[in-house]
Parts: sequence; structure tokens; C-alpha cells
Amino acid sequence: MLYVFSTLFVVALALAIYAYRAKQTRLMLQSRFNQVIGLRQLIHLLRFHRRQTHQWLNIHLNTTTGSPPAQPEPPALAESRAIKNLIQSLTNLAEPSNRPMYRILAKRLHSLLEEWPSYSLQRNQVEHGKLIRHVLYLIDDTITQSLIAAEQNHIFNHYQAVWPVTLNAIDSLSRFRYTIHNFSVGSPAMERELRLHLQILKRRLGQMTLPIHEPVPPLILDTLFGQFDDIPLYVADEDQVRDALYQFSQQVSDTLFQLFDGMLAEIANEVEVKLPELHQHQGTGVLPFNHL
Repeated sequence: MLYVFSTLFVVALALAIYAYRAKQTRLMLQSRFNQVIGLRQLIHLLRFHRRQTHQWLNIHLNTTTGSPPAQPEPPALAESRAIKNLIQSLTNLAEPSNRPMYRILAKRLHSLLEEWPSYSLQRNQVEHGKLIRHVLYLIDDTITQSLIAAEQNHIFNHYQAVWPVTLNAIDSLSRFRYTIHNFSVGSPAMERELRLHLQILKRRLGQMTLPIHEPVPPLILDTLFGQFDDIPLYVADEDQVRDALYQFSQQVSDTLFQLFDGMLAEIANEVEVKLPELHQHQGTGVLPFNHL
């Protein structure tokens, strides 16, 4: 009888320890995914800030010198304050070992928010892109540490397969935008280069889903990239063409990050944590994905 009670006690203790560890793992995962969605919110704000500043610079740049004018004063963007507040909160919530990277990011963000009125259009794109990549690497580091700590090896392996595709898609979009900046009306070579970047980008967007889930429906991407053919590349007004191409690139960017959000949601679902809602600005042109 004593043996039976001893066995039951050991089993109960083991179950209690297992339940405690499982609860601690869930709390750890939830905390880290809260941080991930905060970082994702920061990317959203940076992308919106890039659009607002691009629009202002595009209007007020000196068309003869390509440099910003002394007047008028740049607008005080609401996104600037939101970015400052959010990075401060994220730094405070970050684990002590990760805070140096957050402080570096905060310093770089402060420089961008103060200096962007002196940027050229191209530099404005580049500097925002660098910071978005910095945030993406923080997201990657957080997810990687979380999945390894939770011993979610199969999900980690799937995630590791998709992560490089995501970065490559962002790089392809950057190259497309660089080509837009240098676009010349009436240049077949420029059109071929634009189409080449789009073909690569379309293929990479189609791969931006975890292997354990359904791929991106081809019709969605066909519809999105089909809009490129509607852009009049040979009209006389070169600025008009560049603006239309840039507007199209924004839609591609929206779709890319919607796919990225879908991947985050898939990972959160697999590890059974609740992914907080991302607060979106109004007016972002994102094509609907029923499977996300």
C-alpha cells in the first residue's frame, strides 16, 4: 500500500511540475509575442512615416538641385511622437540582455525623425529601410529565442525556411524602388529591369508562408502584379510615371507585410499564444487574403 501511495505521489508531483513548466512556457511565449507585435507596430509606423515624408519631400524638393529647400518648415508628424513613445516602451519591456540593441535602435530612430527634412528622396527611402530591417532582426531574434526555449523545433525549422525569403522579398522591393528613382521615360532597358525585379518579387511573395500551411493563392498575386501593366510608362511626364510606380510599390509593400503578419499569426497559432491586434492606419491599400 505504501508503494502505491508513493507511486501516486511521484506521479502527481511530476504532473504538477510539468503543468508548472508548461504554464511558465506559455507565459514566456505570450510575453515575447507581445513584444513581437509591438515591434511589428513600430514597422507599421515607420512605413507610414516614410510615406508621409516621401510625399512632403517629393513636393518640396528643389527640382533643379535635388536638395530640400530652406522653406517651408516640415510638418510635425503624429507618427514621430508615436514612434518615440513606442520605442521607449519596447526598450523598457525588453529583456535586459536585449536592451542594448533597443537603445541603438532608439538612437537611430531619433536621428531619422530629426534629420529627414534634409534628406533626398532616395536617402529617405534608404534610411527608413535600414531601420525597418533593424526592427525585423529584433523580431527574428525574439521569435528564434522563443521557439528554441519552448522546444518547438519543428516550427522553428519551418520558420527558418521562410525568414530568408522574407528578407529577400524586402530586398527585391528595395531594388524595384531604386529603379523607379532612376527611371527614364522611353527606355526599354529600364522597363525590362522593372519587370525583372517584379518577377523575382512575385515569386518570393508566393513563398512567404510556412510550409505547414497553404501557399499564397496565385490569383491574389496575379491581380496585384497585373496592376503594373496599367501604368503608362511612356507618357511625357516622367515625374507622373515615377509617382504611379511608387504608388504601385506601396501596394506591393502592403501585401508583403500582410503576408509577414500572416506568418506571425501562424506561428502564434502553432505555439498556442494569443497574438495582440496590430493597429492599422486608415487608407493602406492592402489586397484581401481570406486565408490570413
